[in-house]
Amino acid sequence: MGIWDNAFKIPEPPEPTPEEKRLLDVLAEKVRKRRMGDVAAFMVESTRPLHELGAQGIIFIEPALAAFFGKEEIAKYRAILENSKAVTYLVSQLSDETAKKEDTNVKKRP
Repeated sequence: MGIWDNAFKIPEPPEPTPEEKRLLDVLAEKVRKRRMGDVAAFMVESTRPLHELGAQGIIFIEPALAAFFGKEEIAKYRAILENSKAVTYLVSQLSDETAKKEDTNVKKRP
């Protein structure tokens, strides 16, 4: 095939960094404390095709968001939203099965 082998390939998204995972873990924990993990996971999954558009929307309203958040923090969350593997990680952290596993691990500790 020659030149057509890579003509329409989309690059594989990178794995979430440890810092991104930490941010997502904190976010998922806050949502699970409110017992909204399954609902949030459903909403994130159902809007998956719009995540790229949402990231572009964040760029558009970044000047307004800068009044409440730092530019670095906005860029981190935008990068997470653009990375499909990071979104998949967030959904797995939001699910009740993950929370139950963590709860049983906490209960087993002395």
